[in-house]
Amino acid sequence: MFMNRAPILTAVVTLLLVVVPPDGAAQTVLLRVLDAETSGPMVGALAYLTDANGETVKNALTDERGRALFIGIAPGSYRVRAEMIGMGTASTELFDIAVGTTITEEIRMESSAIQLEGIEVELESDRCTVRPGVEGAMVAQIWDEARKALQAASFTDQRDSYRYETVKYDRQVDRQTGAILSEERNRREGYMKTPFESHPAEDLVANGFVQQDGQGYLYMAPDANVLLSDAFLDTHCFRITDSGRGERSLIGLGFQPTGDKKSVPDIAGTMWLDPETAELQWLEFTYEYLEPERTSDQVGGRVDFQRMPDGTWIVPEWWIRMPIMGVQTDFQGRQRQYIARFHQTGGLVTDVREAGGRSLGQRAQTGGVEGVVLDSLGVPMRGVRVGIIGSNQDVFTNAEGEFSITGLTEGRYQVRFVDVRLEGMGYIPEPAQRDVIRGEMSRMEYHMPSMGDVLFEACRGVERREGTVVLAGTVVDEIGRVVPNATVRVQWTGFYFAGGNRADDVNDLREQSDGLETTTTATGAYHFCGVPGGERLTMVAQLGDSQSRSYEVVVPDHETGAMHVLELSR
Repeated sequence: MFMNRAPILTAVVTLLLVVVPPDGAAQTVLLRVLDAETSGPMVGALAYLTDANGETVKNALTDERGRALFIGIAPGSYRVRAEMIGMGTASTELFDIAVGTTITEEIRMESSAIQLEGIEVELESDRCTVRPGVEGAMVAQIWDEARKALQAASFTDQRDSYRYETVKYDRQVDRQTGAILSEERNRREGYMKTPFESHPAEDLVANGFVQQDGQGYLYMAPDANVLLSDAFLDTHCFRITDSGRGERSLIGLGFQPTGDKKSVPDIAGTMWLDPETAELQWLEFTYEYLEPERTSDQVGGRVDFQRMPDGTWIVPEWWIRMPIMGVQTDFQGRQRQYIARFHQTGGLVTDVREAGGRSLGQRAQTGGVEGVVLDSLGVPMRGVRVGIIGSNQDVFTNAEGEFSITGLTEGRYQVRFVDVRLEGMGYIPEPAQRDVIRGEMSRMEYHMPSMGDVLFEACRGVERREGTVVLAGTVVDEIGRVVPNATVRVQWTGFYFAGGNRADDVNDLREQSDGLETTTTATGAYHFCGVPGGERLTMVAQLGDSQSRSYEVVVPDHETGAMHVLELSR
């Protein structure tokens, strides 16, 4: 059987070579797009080859010489159309192309003179237009500029010609403060389509932008193809909105679902454009029609767009924030779900390279935290470990007490400062929160307390008898993680005279055991105010089946107190 197949296949291939005309793919259209005012080449213009019926046959982006090449064109009648952000659309007359010929066409583009800075937003504030262009002239103009960027991003994705270096992250975010609780990062490098790609628009519109995935839910964001699709445009309306963003005024093209309340989750959001260049900057969105307990203005996402030097467009950064649900039980035993925290997943492009290896120099803008660490007297501290909670980024301060942590994506971070001397005594300060903004370094000055400061603050406002001291520290597990809600006990043995009066007869001296008990905080810390100084103190910590060994410590009564780490073991 297998031996007989080879001659048959050979015959079929030979027949095809005879039937297909040798110049069947030889027809070519070469287009040059120039600036009408300067006669310079228009780099990154959108070029469309359309047939006599106006249907698009091929599309391309012009290169650094303003050229677009369409090859393998069937004989027939065509025209070429070109468009670009901030420029008016231009096209050629209908032309014919015969077998084996090459046609050269030239288009000169003029500025469209759309002054987005002069838009009176309030005039359109109550209007929502389906499919911009049918009605609402100003909405149509702004949509047209946004569409060009989206179309260019779609073209770039189809070319699949860039080598990306990307970072994808998954982080847990505190519901109340927005602080990052933990973060995992994965790096990837290679030729790929745009690092962010959505589900088909028809699936998202029909089944929702949030879909059940096994026991959980899958939250999805729209890419350029979704926003350009008929399915999306037919089910969403558009209006102009103002940015209200201070110094950098942007023009927003807001969108929202049309019709009555839907049975599947949808999205509403805004595309933000630069009023000077008319270029699309980013898209932000929230989810609509979620279950009430999952609804929050913090549940949503953002997709950034960036023009490359060769006129292509990419998505340099994106993220989606989803709710993580918890269960609460009221005093009657009824349970209800609530948002316990958020899960944010996202990614950014750290570098883009052409096929030949040349970097296009378009790195994602990240931020960071820098500053100086001083002691309680204002002297710079060397060797303090500074890190970001939830990541493995740790640095040490230099001789001037300075530190710098870079490469952070936008978000609210918890910065941890660890002095090894205080750490050894069971004290790690509460982390400081800092907001990181893309392209900026957040500056901070941190004062590391002394042990005396720590002990004083632990019992500030608590009255203590003369001769008593403060006992404080931290409870950790076997691998050094702090343990909250652990029970800590301290005990000591004292002596007193029977009857409460001093006497010379030692037979009246009685022994009595006493002690205190407390529970560790969320950071594993504990403290006792007013334990006797100069006495042998016995300490132990316990949580469930885990217990520390018994520690003994004596704190002289002339000192403020002492600190100690208790380690739990099974």
